[in-house]
Amino acid sequence: MLDIMKPQSVAGHPLIIEGSGIIEAGKWSDVSHVQKLWKDRKVLIKKSPNSKFRYFDMKKNSGKFDFRHPVQEVQDSVASFLEQADKMLSEGADERMYLQETLSGHSEMAEEFASWKWELPIRISHACGWGLPDSNELFIGMQGAETPLHFDERENLFFQVRGQKEIVVFPFVDYVKLYPFPTTHPCDRQSMVGSPIEADLNAFPKFKDASGHYATLRAGDLLYLPYGWWHWLRNLDNMAISVSFWSTTPATDLSNGVPSEFSDHMLTRVRRNLESLVAQKFGPEHLDESMLKLQQIVRNKQDDPILKYVRELLAAVKIPPQKQDDFLLEIIDGRFGIDWNKYV
Repeated sequence: MLDIMKPQSVAGHPLIIEGSGIIEAGKWSDVSHVQKLWKDRKVLIKKSPNSKFRYFDMKKNSGKFDFRHPVQEVQDSVASFLEQADKMLSEGADERMYLQETLSGHSEMAEEFASWKWELPIRISHACGWGLPDSNELFIGMQGAETPLHFDERENLFFQVRGQKEIVVFPFVDYVKLYPFPTTHPCDRQSMVGSPIEADLNAFPKFKDASGHYATLRAGDLLYLPYGWWHWLRNLDNMAISVSFWSTTPATDLSNGVPSEFSDHMLTRVRRNLESLVAQKFGPEHLDESMLKLQQIVRNKQDDPILKYVRELLAAVKIPPQKQDDFLLEIIDGRFGIDWNKYV
């Protein structure tokens, strides 16, 4: 398996491995197994008025956006979660529920953890040059519950424990085609497109050129999601269960100086960093205004201190002057001067 994983990591391409056996999926076939593990312990439960569970983080709202929470988050027991979910399904309700709980600090799961084959994700992380898998999360969702398009800034070994889940992934370099929310928005790292099967191509015309890859995950499958790969997931079965093993990716080594040429993957990071630097320089609450002003200046071939600042940043990462305008406009087009709440 390491012989397969290492080149995938170097190439930065996702991979599904069947029958990895990290977790004994058989004993999780009965959802009550989770209830037995946690008993009355309170866990994070998300409730949505529909099937979509848009992630958000209000601590990231440095842009002071007027933001309406798309889902309700409560602390409740697994027993209560299962009971409410069964009621929603039996009544044919539109609402859906999702359990999402970090696995750190759960001493009551010590015996369960001891049965997991930790040596596999540890050996994979070591062979691929990542940090050790230092963060784990458990996901349990109702049938039809979906996670809108987003990306993570970590390496992810995603193990399907119970049921089936469909997934569509897009490479990190499709960044501008997936119209991410501004970096100062609570939905940073989330795509405004939301669902790849219900995309609004009038609002997001570049999405038609994105390179989506579809798969169905089954119990026992291990999915490798490289840093930055966009993904959308939907539960095909009720109470589908997944566990993520996240590892950090070492920072790019610039000890020998800035490379003469940046890869497309590195330039995608540059897009995000540039946007964040503009926010820091001119005020995060003025990012929309700053980016629209930058767009107008570039289109009208004008000069301005904000453009001078941005050109200095782009020159530092070796983007030729003749390519800088297109690079800037790609970051801005379709992402600013709009009603973001419409796409949450």
